[in-house]
Amino acid sequence: MSRYGWRHSVFAPVVGLVFSALLMAAGMVEALLVSVGATTAPVAAELVVTLIIAVFLTAVLRIVRAVPDIRRENAATARAVANVQAVKPTDDTLVARRLKLFREAAEAGNDCEAVLSARSALDESEMANKHHIDHALIWALPVFGFIGTALTMGAMVNSFSNALDREGDPGVLIAALKQHVLPELASAFGVTLVALFLSVLAFGAMALVERSERAGVVAADEVFLIYIARLPAKQAAPAMHGLTQELAQSRGRTEELVKGLDALRTAVERLSAAESRPQKYTLVREP
Repeated sequence: MSRYGWRHSVFAPVVGLVFSALLMAAGMVEALLVSVGATTAPVAAELVVTLIIAVFLTAVLRIVRAVPDIRRENAATARAVANVQAVKPTDDTLVARRLKLFREAAEAGNDCEAVLSARSALDESEMANKHHIDHALIWALPVFGFIGTALTMGAMVNSFSNALDREGDPGVLIAALKQHVLPELASAFGVTLVALFLSVLAFGAMALVERSERAGVVAADEVFLIYIARLPAKQAAPAMHGLTQELAQSRGRTEELVKGLDALRTAVERLSAAESRPQKYTLVREP
């Protein structure tokens, strides 16, 4: 992992945890629960919502890190569209890597289109691996919401059970429902609602970034496909030189094999003719 990647992987969760803790200390988490319909904010619900906010911020910060790379790739592709010769093969961009592979394939006499197609597939795999943790964080958001809901409902059932043990009066039962069940139930579903809403926001950001990255790969591929299509025949010939030589060698070996088979067939025919010809035998008596 590069130094920048290591620093960012540590920076994102630290910022998420610190910022979410500050929100909880300032009472913003409680206000968020109240805004989604919760009448109370139990400590368990606040802790889970704080964790959800931390995971959400971590995922968003990890997703946003790709924006500068997308802008850099778009700028490099725009320069290549204007003039492909202006691209430097030493640059770490999509078009630069394709230009380097294109030149190496042309000099070696390989199929340039196949090489570029393999490079495009590798870039797609690299993008999927780069956002693997981001997808896991987004998937974890609703899971944490359901965990918070379960914890809050567990505390609700415990409180309601204690109220039932103390009194058996129906009036007390109704009061316990109003005091312990309904408020805690609203808080429980409020945690899930917050988690689902934040997961939708994170998933939308992830979809936009992945769409931009795939569009960059397609644009880089299109630049060199157009470049290959516009090459004159004399310049495009080196790309097929290796295949032509291989076919010529294969054709020469095939011709030699055919000549050898013809000679063998001729020899067999002569031997067969000699054996089918009538033979004359002479008996000689020894003295």
